[in-house]
Amino acid sequence: MFNKITLLGVLAMLCLNFKAMAQKPISEIKPNSLSFGDSLSRTQFGSKGGALKVGDKLPESFWQQEHTIYANGQTTTQTLARNKGKLLILDFWATWCGSCVQKFPLLDSLRQKNMNTLLVNSKKAKEGFRQVDQFFRNNEMALKYPQQSILNDHYLERLFPYKQLPHYVWIDYQGRVIAITNYLFPSVALVDVVLAAQQRALAKLQR
Repeated sequence: MFNKITLLGVLAMLCLNFKAMAQKPISEIKPNSLSFGDSLSRTQFGSKGGALKVGDKLPESFWQQEHTIYANGQTTTQTLARNKGKLLILDFWATWCGSCVQKFPLLDSLRQKNMNTLLVNSKKAKEGFRQVDQFFRNNEMALKYPQQSILNDHYLERLFPYKQLPHYVWIDYQGRVIAITNYLFPSVALVDVVLAAQQRALAKLQR
């Protein structure tokens, strides 16, 4: 069984007040300063219109839904099934979102840690293949840190509605939503915490 105490500890760390987090290194954060979910609004939790919230199990349709995915100037139709059983961060973004693009180096480093990441360009961003393709062909950060992106998404945006970009959805190896965060997250240190917790949980399952 998954270690619930460990998971809640990770969730608490992810969902604590963003301003307080930005002012302190993780090593200085005390347990009594953590608050589970207090800093996320109901919209960020995805509580309206059948959307998902932190702690929810993904429906099987999440893995079966087909998406148009852009990579290296080409598009293919794929499901997210290859990400099942792995740690995954969905990164809702737009080409005009400077804060989103600034996180590209971090996303690249997360993949080096065997954590899957995938950009999601929703219909709400009002962009299409042409805008995204031009961006990845000409933007210096995109050329240095190439990414894959879902295009014209409407399914995932309904599951995880957002008000601002970037918007990150963290999914664990069990297919559960473990966090929904903003620009201040993810960070390498917090991802290390999540990865360590997941590895311990998997090790216990294998005993």
